[in-house]
Amino acid sequence: MPGRQDQRIDAAEDEGPIRTCVGCRRRDNDSRLLRIVHDPQTASLSPDPRRRAVGRGAWVHHDERCITTALDRKAFIRSLRVAGNVSQDAVSEVLEALRPAHDTTRRPFGPAGEHEKRNGPDTMSTP
Repeated sequence: MPGRQDQRIDAAEDEGPIRTCVGCRRRDNDSRLLRIVHDPQTASLSPDPRRRAVGRGAWVHHDERCITTALDRKAFIRSLRVAGNVSQDAVSEVLEALRPAHDTTRRPFGPAGEHEKRNGPDTMSTP
């Protein structure tokens, strides 16, 4: 049974509970996944990073694609067995936090070549 042996090798690499991501449907160690829970009082989904909230949880990778897929397919609601309307705002906020800012590659001296314009070869001192 070589297929089963391969599966055991993957699971043996990381000890601990194995969960399934509701976005990509891949199995992974729970330490690599984010737990999402339903709060019946506020009728909303919220992240549970400490994994201590009471009740059923849905697991998703900390990946933008997995969270987007799960939101689009309403996989959180189905996995948590929630009936009725549920706010997904908190999960959407987590998704926004994972997206990188648009201008993260700032150069210390502005656009390329600007440093040379200000501090050209004429400003260098010679011994």
